[in-house]
Amino acid sequence: MGGKLPQPGIPHTAQQSITVVDRAQIEQTSPTSLLDILQNVPGVSIARAGGIGGQIYLRGFSSNNWRSPMYIDGDRFRGRNTLQLNYFAPEEIERVEVVRGPASVVYGSEAMTGLVNVVTRRPQVDPFGPWRVTHGGFSAGYSSVDNGFSTYEWAQAAGMGFDVLGGVSYRKGGNYQTPSGPALNSDYESIGGNLRLGWSPTSNQRFELTLRDYWEEDGRAGGVGGAPGWPYMQVRQQPNQVHMAKLSYAGDFTDQLVQHVEGSFYANYFDTKLSTVNTATPGVVTSSVSHVGGPLVIGGRVQGVIPWDPAPWGLLKTTFGFDGFQEWRPGSTSWSVRQTATSSTITPEFKTGPDNTQANAGAFMLHEWKPIDLLTLSAGGRFDWFNTTSELSPVSSARALAVLRQNSDVTATAPTGSIGATVHVTPILDLLASVGTSYRYPTNSELFAFSGTSIPNPELKPETGLTYEGGFQLNFPTATFKVTAFDSHYANFLQSVFVNYNGASVTQSQNVGHATVNGVEAEWRWQATSSFNLHGNAAWLQATNTDTDAPLPFIAPWKGRVGVQYAPIGSGYAVGAAVDWASAKTRINTTQEYPTGAYAVPSIYASFDLGVLVSRRLGDTKLHLSLQNIFDTSYASASTYVNRSYSQSMYNPLLEPGRNFTARLTHTF
Repeated sequence: MGGKLPQPGIPHTAQQSITVVDRAQIEQTSPTSLLDILQNVPGVSIARAGGIGGQIYLRGFSSNNWRSPMYIDGDRFRGRNTLQLNYFAPEEIERVEVVRGPASVVYGSEAMTGLVNVVTRRPQVDPFGPWRVTHGGFSAGYSSVDNGFSTYEWAQAAGMGFDVLGGVSYRKGGNYQTPSGPALNSDYESIGGNLRLGWSPTSNQRFELTLRDYWEEDGRAGGVGGAPGWPYMQVRQQPNQVHMAKLSYAGDFTDQLVQHVEGSFYANYFDTKLSTVNTATPGVVTSSVSHVGGPLVIGGRVQGVIPWDPAPWGLLKTTFGFDGFQEWRPGSTSWSVRQTATSSTITPEFKTGPDNTQANAGAFMLHEWKPIDLLTLSAGGRFDWFNTTSELSPVSSARALAVLRQNSDVTATAPTGSIGATVHVTPILDLLASVGTSYRYPTNSELFAFSGTSIPNPELKPETGLTYEGGFQLNFPTATFKVTAFDSHYANFLQSVFVNYNGASVTQSQNVGHATVNGVEAEWRWQATSSFNLHGNAAWLQATNTDTDAPLPFIAPWKGRVGVQYAPIGSGYAVGAAVDWASAKTRINTTQEYPTGAYAVPSIYASFDLGVLVSRRLGDTKLHLSLQNIFDTSYASASTYVNRSYSQSMYNPLLEPGRNFTARLTHTF
């Protein structure tokens, strides 16, 4: 495994806190979803909604609240923040890169607390030579906690400068078991396919076309959009789909000023039907369906790297680029049936909100300078332009129409910047410090979209942030240990609040004031011997609305993981164990959440190379086994959404899965 922590491939400063979950780690733990892959990253907490669905909290804020964007192979994946983690089966993923801290300088709006970049499987083959099938394989897995099954089949061919990689994934699981019984409405089923076609006219250039399609249906047992859960509310995505296409280019030119160039153009289209059965009112059953068509998002990115020739002032590298997107979001439609013991009322399909759009274009530049061997400096800046528009139909309220008319075409700009330094005190010790600004421009949904329970606010101002970071990293030949402390301050803080609208209580996004988030993150790995390693992480977090002195809800104060692995070289097997833990949460916002208890959940893992242990004829065939939550511990994440209008239950907040045995067989030829 080595002692160094793996590094990401996306642009970032040397001072940023970054964690990479690589393919070997993903295979070892046999996760059901992308949510499970992310749950052990320091500074990240999960907020589960079902068997595969949910959101993450990155440095205190939910991905559902537009402060920690998701990227796919370096390109923005925007359009379904509540559901974006559902779309990828773990077998399709090569690695996941998590950048913590403000990343707005390179990635623009919403990268206030960091971002997640999912790197999908890529061709690992020389495209030159005769045409031939080079690689392929399959994996099949089982999980006992939900009687789940998953499979992934793929094949790769190359030759004459071309290469092609295609795969199909399938997942299906029932309601998962908790120590208190099954979590009803947590089942899922999904199928996805991907095709990647590449052409390399020369050895240092590559063009690529990527196509991806995904379909899934699942239930929200609790959490965001599902609380308080059974028996009061049952919410399902029936179905949830995304269609993706992307053209990209990468080239290296050692004899030019700009020595690396890459660019992409992508289009994503989403479509979801959301079915809800509400029985919260005794004697009344309300069944409703919302059709969220779109959005259609097109975007792209162009980036270049200039490694300036060594000069008397030291080594200097400049990364610069442009990116942007255009989003068309049609107003949703819905229909419902309300039934009582004596009557049935049908509301036909109607449009709930106006069509709206949002466009963004940004330019950035990042300099990294090493004037002397003991010092690395970074400085970056970015400028963004936004335009958001909205139609007026079908809004009927005179009060809302008056505000929309004045703000139906809004343009704004936002500059951001960062500076950082790394001092190489000794070959072992590095000191790191940085200051960065960030911002979140309100989405078109927050500005203009209506729903049955919320209204827009076209007068919203952008939220801004300022983060100070400091820490150190120890680099031993067989070990790495890194600690980062941060202090973030936010102004024009955006939050959903309850307001009275036409006699009804609904939610609306508003600029409520100021907030601070403070925390410490640690991550380490020690290759104690050639066969034995220890690894782990820990994070502490505290978040406060400084205008009211109230804690921000759904923050996990202390959490982490400690693990060991024994993998003798050449033996064909590896075994490991880990304990995931968290402290009790008692500093809460009593109007929005319940206290959560401390927990320590042990798991064991084992991998066997059957081509080594059984027969060489089996080739690259591996068996991965795990037993998670060995003692069937009952616990809930402190970040899981709660509906305080209802009593605490196994759905409110939603309990995590209980004891789970997994088995996965993989073969590669």
